[in-house]
Amino acid sequence: MRVKIFIFIFIIGILCVPAYFIMRSFGLFQDEKVLVHYKLAVEVKGKKYDAWPLISSFTAIDKKGDDRQLYYRVEDPGIEYLFQLAYGQYELRPSKENPFLDGAVHYTMDHPEYVREEKQYENANDYTVLTHFYNQQEQMIYTYNPEAKLDKAYVRSIITAGMTRTTGRSSSTVEDNYINISKLFKDKLGVHVKVDVDEDNKIVTLAMT
Repeated sequence: MRVKIFIFIFIIGILCVPAYFIMRSFGLFQDEKVLVHYKLAVEVKGKKYDAWPLISSFTAIDKKGDDRQLYYRVEDPGIEYLFQLAYGQYELRPSKENPFLDGAVHYTMDHPEYVREEKQYENANDYTVLTHFYNQQEQMIYTYNPEAKLDKAYVRSIITAGMTRTTGRSSSTVEDNYINISKLFKDKLGVHVKVDVDEDNKIVTLAMT
């Protein structure tokens, strides 16, 4: 009897391994989700404007919670536009093209460079690309080092559910490091980021105050 129970448990254990990896590839074990199938917008005076060229598939939010956090893929230059939204460095262009939006955001060009990269050389051949973030006064507020231990206070590794990335002959789950924009802006800029999710119309709206 004990042998049969052991065999049964062993078989169940073997079956659970692939099931775990399948569920993991769909992000079932993480608290965040990447906004692949959503439109990203910014709210200004009660109206919603398309936030493009911010890319929703590089944006993530908490799956649940009243105060959802906003994340953006840390190595994508689009973070620059989030800083501009925080500082109000944009113009609003009304449009009726999309019935679910009131227009689009046009980002201005007259502003400091908020995201800058630096090559940190280990020797004459090898280096690491550091990503520095700056405020409007051009003071460095944070540095991301891809080779360092993950700074869980500001950076999280997030899976894009159901997507794979091909490298050579192999493929793997799409998993990237995302910076917590909500925490970074609150701690370093004094800007609060509110996230509103409209599941029916597939719009995630940001409001920065």
